[in-house]
This record gives sequence, structure tokens and C-alpha cells, in this order.
Amino acid sequence: MVLKQLLRSFPMRLPLLFLLLLTFRNEAFAHVKWFTDGSYADKPLSVPEVVSNVFIWLLGLALVVISVGVWLDRQIASSKWYRDLDGWFESKRSSSVMVMRIAAGMLFLLSWQGGAMLAPTLMVPSKYEWVGMFQFLLAFLLLFDKTVPYAGIGTIILYLLGCVIYDPFHMLDYALFTGVGYYLATSSSRHVKLKQSGLTVLYLTVGFSLCWVALEKFIYKDWSMFLVTEHPQLAMGLNYDFFISSAAFVEFSLGYLLIVNLLQRPLAVLITIVFFLTTAVFGKVEVIGHTLVHGALVVFLLEGPGDVYHFLHRKFHTIGKRILFTTSGFLVLLFSLLFAYHLLANNKYERKQKFLSNKPTTHMHGQIELAGYPPDELPDVRMEINDDPMGGYNIRVTTTNFKFTPENVNTSNRMYEGHAHLHINGEKVARIYGEYYHLAAMPPGTYEISVTLNSNNHDDYVIRGNPIEDTKILVVKGN
Repeated sequence: MVLKQLLRSFPMRLPLLFLLLLTFRNEAFAHVKWFTDGSYADKPLSVPEVVSNVFIWLLGLALVVISVGVWLDRQIASSKWYRDLDGWFESKRSSSVMVMRIAAGMLFLLSWQGGAMLAPTLMVPSKYEWVGMFQFLLAFLLLFDKTVPYAGIGTIILYLLGCVIYDPFHMLDYALFTGVGYYLATSSSRHVKLKQSGLTVLYLTVGFSLCWVALEKFIYKDWSMFLVTEHPQLAMGLNYDFFISSAAFVEFSLGYLLIVNLLQRPLAVLITIVFFLTTAVFGKVEVIGHTLVHGALVVFLLEGPGDVYHFLHRKFHTIGKRILFTTSGFLVLLFSLLFAYHLLANNKYERKQKFLSNKPTTHMHGQIELAGYPPDELPDVRMEINDDPMGGYNIRVTTTNFKFTPENVNTSNRMYEGHAHLHINGEKVARIYGEYYHLAAMPPGTYEISVTLNSNNHDDYVIRGNPIEDTKILVVKGN
């Protein structure tokens, strides 16, 4: 029924939907979890659950649009006005590396200033404070031609460090940083093929990042649904499910077009304009998060198509073969990544649920649900564990938008105040009433240490049922 209503109204709403998706780019091009309280503790949808009637209809529409794009690509490439424009951009091609150097330098400095690395939500733990200076060093290396390749290598190292700190699955969202690092590292190579490969890798990684981030709107649809419910004006009257799925398909399609280099410079112009529009709308978080994407898109505009585009033109001479290859590739990539994303997300979910199930019922309390409160007012907690030279471990608990009030324990609740509960392997072992807590020495083994925020009467502060907590793995070695 809903699908029939959408089909009847879609022709009249198509221009509106297009404009809407342009203004929704921050959610469609970026990470919804930047702007919601989504957590990998949320249950991910399975692929059969994702493939609804709306999904199938939008998939068919995407294949039609891509097919038209293949035809349009050939028409544009053969036109005189485009060849003239192409020649003008070719004359500016030498500036592309400088553009990327500036964009990368800005990102490193903005991230350093914000206490993050590579993206606004990747906050640097205190034990890795040197990462800030490392980013400053990378920005400094980008100032000089001879040291740019070292900055590129450093960017890749920074990404790998992120995989260690934040988990490789989470860092797949930011795969484009490896492409940027490779592009900078090969930018001054004397080997022509190696230098040309930098642009190809940049296309592939930026395209992959857009595709991968689009999948969270399918697998974790509640994240986007929560955001649209809070800000219904974003959907502008469209069915929420249809709107979110449409945004996901738009993003995935544009990422795929970058991978196959379809529409070349016009595509880069379109996405660049969209990103600049969202920068003005969503402010600082979007600026930091998309600075490097802006740089990459301008590079695509100046450099033009990469080796993938020329290879496909040589391999598939007729437009029919190109359409068949491009649409088939889209289907293969979409469903391959969907299954991969679900497997990885479900693995994280099952591990989280196993941990939560170990919490004994004697320590279960009520919950204070904070979903729907302004994101900038939500409390947060971070934990650091350091060895104590005299024995045991010193735990530091830092909070945002939360106040420790030991004097009010066991009294009535007051929002955003209370204490913390310390859990070891799922079992509550202590209350924490301030920033520091000493944990006694423990036998050799691996321990999952977590700290949750709790109210004065011990209720758990939660967001959509998920505790506000931080968890660390502590490995105690034998003598």
C-alpha cells in the first residue's frame, strides 16, 4: 500500500526529492553516527530484512539511472564544449597535488585542535596524546615538496593506528585516508605508472568509502530514522523509510560512479557543490569530517578520469556492453558489501550482547532513557587504565555533561548527575564517585573492564536501551 502511494506521488515529488537529497547530504554522504547516538550495540538488520519492496524498486531505479549515465557519459565526452572544458582543466592539472596538500594539512590541524584524529568522532585517548603532535608534523611535512611523500606514508600509518585504537570495522568508514596517503606518497615519483596509480587508488578508496558508509543506512536504519524523527523537516513530507533508503542509494550510486570513473569531471562538480552546501548547513563537525573529501573531489575535477575509465573504454567498445558491465558490477558490489557489512556488524553485536548478558540480575537497576534529548546535552564517559608502580591499576574516568555527586547517593534522581559503576567481565564490583579510582592487582588473564554512568538512585543512564559506558580490555601478564 505504501509503495503504491509512493509510486503515484513520485513523479510530482521527484524534483523535491532531488533538492532534498542535496540538503541531506550530510546524512547521505557522511556518517549518521556523527549526528545521532547510534551504537554498534544496536541489532543490525539482516540482508533479507533490508531487501524490502521499497529497496527493490529503488534498486531498479538506480540501475536505470546508471544505464542513462553510461549513455550520457559518451554523449558528453564527444561534445565540443566538453572537450574545450576538458582542455582547460588539463591546463590546471599541475595544481591537483597542491590542492590535496592543502586539504590534508587543514584536516590534520583541525583534528589536532579538536582532540581527534582523521574524523571529528575519532577522539584521541589520553595514552595516545602524541597523535596530535604527529598530525601537526604531517601538516608541517606537507609544506615542502620533497617531504610530501613522507606525509603520505604518515597518513597511511595514522589510519593503521586508528584500526588499532578503534577497530578495523569502524575504520572502514574512513578507507579514503589510505587513498589520500598513497596519492601523496606517489605524487613525486619518477615512475610514470606508479605516479598515475595514485589517482586510481584515490578514486577507488573515496568511492568505496561513500559506498561503505551508505550501507549503515540499510543495516542500521534506526540510526537515520532516529535522526529524521528528531528533525522531520529533513524528510519534507516523504515517507521516512523511503527517504532514508533513497539517500542510501544515492550515496552508494555516486560512490560506485567514482569507482568506475563514470561521468568524470561533471560528477566531481556535482558532488563538490553538494558537499560545500552541507558545510554551510551543518557547521564544524561537517567541515572537519569532509575536508579531505572536498580536496579529493577537486583533485578529480582537475585530474579527470583515471586508468579505470580508460581501461573500460578499451575493453567495452559498444555502449550495450558498457551498460551491461556497469549495471552488473553495481549489483555485485552492492550485495557483496551488504553481506560483508552485516557479517561484521552482527559479529560486533553478538560480542556486545554476550558481555551484557554476563551482568548478574542482582545488579540490574532501572533505566533513564535519554534518546530524544539534544545531542550536545547528552552525557558521555571515557575511561583510562594505567599501571600503578606500587601495584594494581589507576583508573581515570572523565565525563561530559555529567557531574559526580557522592553526597546525593541513594536520593532522588537529578538529571545528568550521580556516580559510575565499575564492572569486570560483566560483574559489578564497585561504585566510582569521582575522577580517579584504584583497582587492586588481579591474577594473570584477560579482563573486560567497563564503567557505566548511573543516577543517584543507581538507575542506568541509557540511550535507546544501551548503557552510556566505556569498555577497555585489560591483559594481566604473569611474572
